[in-house]
Amino acid sequence: MSRDWQPADVLPHRAPMLLLTRILAWDARSLAAEAEVSADHPLAESADGLPCWTAIEFMAQAAGALDGIRLRVAGRAVPPGYLLGTRRLDGVDGHFAPGARLRIEVEELLQDANGLGAYTCRLVDGARSWACQLTVYRPPGAEAAGSGE
Repeated sequence: MSRDWQPADVLPHRAPMLLLTRILAWDARSLAAEAEVSADHPLAESADGLPCWTAIEFMAQAAGALDGIRLRVAGRAVPPGYLLGTRRLDGVDGHFAPGARLRIEVEELLQDANGLGAYTCRLVDGARSWACQLTVYRPPGAEAAGSGE
């Protein structure tokens, strides 16, 4: 779509837990984002970088960014959402090296009026990739009227 959004515009997260660096593309049901791995991130394990189990948080933030864009377009504030779980996120041993550029892609499968959502997610780090389905929740009515753009 036409508007360029920054992750801080559409997520309630702030540094150091705002993991996404930029939103590359989005449409009504999907989003692609990028994240650069910082050596000084609080979750980094010495010089090895971020543990790969953090992939689930990168994916959850990308799903949240898609929801946040839709809320902002509607003129609403972006409230916190909740990661309920995932199905089969395998191969999370190892680390994302400092300086790595990760690509995160999400596609919405479900968003119901009760606040339950489901997304297929993929994270790519060079030749390695992870995929899963996330289940998320945003309480209905949690988004108060805000200043949309």
